[in-house]
Amino acid sequence: MRVSGEKTPNKLGTPLPGAGLPTISVYTSCAVNSIYPNTHFQEGLSVIALLKLTLVFAGIVLLLNRKWNLGLVLLLAAVAAGLMFAHPLLEIGRDVLLTAVDLLTLRLVLSVVLIMMLGELLRQTAGLKGMVEALQALVPNGRIVIAVLPALIGLLPMIGGAVFSAPMVDEVGDRLEADRERKTFINYWFRHIWEPVFPLYPSVLLAAALLGLTTTQVAKATWPLAAAAAAGGLLFGLPGLSRRGAQDPPPAPRAQSLHTLATSIWPIALVIVLSLTIPIDGQFALGLSLLVTIALVMAVKRIPLRDLGTILRQRIPWNTVVVIVGALIFRRVLENSGAVLAVSGALADVHVPVAAVAFGVPFIAGLLTGLLAAAYSIGFPVVLPLVTANGGAITLGWTIWLMAGGFMGLMCSPVHLCLALTRTYFKAEWGPVYRRIAPSALLVVATAAAVLVFG
Repeated sequence: MRVSGEKTPNKLGTPLPGAGLPTISVYTSCAVNSIYPNTHFQEGLSVIALLKLTLVFAGIVLLLNRKWNLGLVLLLAAVAAGLMFAHPLLEIGRDVLLTAVDLLTLRLVLSVVLIMMLGELLRQTAGLKGMVEALQALVPNGRIVIAVLPALIGLLPMIGGAVFSAPMVDEVGDRLEADRERKTFINYWFRHIWEPVFPLYPSVLLAAALLGLTTTQVAKATWPLAAAAAAGGLLFGLPGLSRRGAQDPPPAPRAQSLHTLATSIWPIALVIVLSLTIPIDGQFALGLSLLVTIALVMAVKRIPLRDLGTILRQRIPWNTVVVIVGALIFRRVLENSGAVLAVSGALADVHVPVAAVAFGVPFIAGLLTGLLAAAYSIGFPVVLPLVTANGGAITLGWTIWLMAGGFMGLMCSPVHLCLALTRTYFKAEWGPVYRRIAPSALLVVATAAAVLVFG
């Protein structure tokens, strides 16, 4: 046991705001090893620590199955975990308050809201529709078009994006004589190839925050996952389809299609370019890029300011914001209560291979919840101490391995909303869809394993 008054770094290597107040932390594994040399006693305490966290995870799954909001569930899970690991209720309240006013939390919330605002503006101005129509006119190969359509829609993290692209995939798929299960896989899989890498995804912002990295660092580490996901879709979704359908419409003039594509895609391109080139702190570059782009879209499209108010009131899924805050509260309480250290020490004591734990915990969380935010926010705080030495920075190999676990848990989850909606839309059977998902997922996992071992 250690009593401290100094500022205590978290497992990501950065000080926790408010951590300078006196705290009492129980370093379970170290304390047990020094005080109780009896191996059976140590293993008994390890099992108890694991059982405590298992109960918390079981409660999370139970409440999510009852359709509770993930943010609220994570807040309740933080309180339960804190109390189970002897973290006083007053300290838990302080953790909640400090997280709510932390600059990291405010920055994440602002970025997520701005991203969703931009997506709604592009949908309202038919920018996405124009992008799709121009692509169909420019690319004569139907196999490329049917894959690129959901991938393009996936560039913006819209709620229900898979349903938005499904009619387009259905139209092209009918011309190419694709069956219902193939169309389901193509629409679902290519819609999500950007999940682990694209900085406009709230899950990437959350992962970067939990790992103590910038979104650029995450993208540099995880781009092989996106490449492997795209390759899996191409290898297991497109073979057997014809290049052109018998009922393809006559192509529009090329110049007109290029103009339509350029005028439709420029807001997305501008956000990416500005966020990478603005000479300010990378933590604020994305938010400023989104503000500039939204202002330009409104000016160019002559969108009245009152429409922005309508989007904020009626179109923004504020539950997503609650999820971000809940995830960060859950992380802080797990760290400050000693739960992370206790469980990490317990996993080491029971001799579970580190690589299996680091992949398995985010994978199971994603599989059971169908939410990438849950996979990251539940899994990362538990496994990070196992893959970082003395609070140091996480390596590229471990970053991609942890991200792959959560990503593949999400993509294999039958409760993933996009998979459920897409399967329902196309009236597809589960079996043939999973026969395409499984090998694609294995390719992604093999890629992540190769980077972990040889990278």
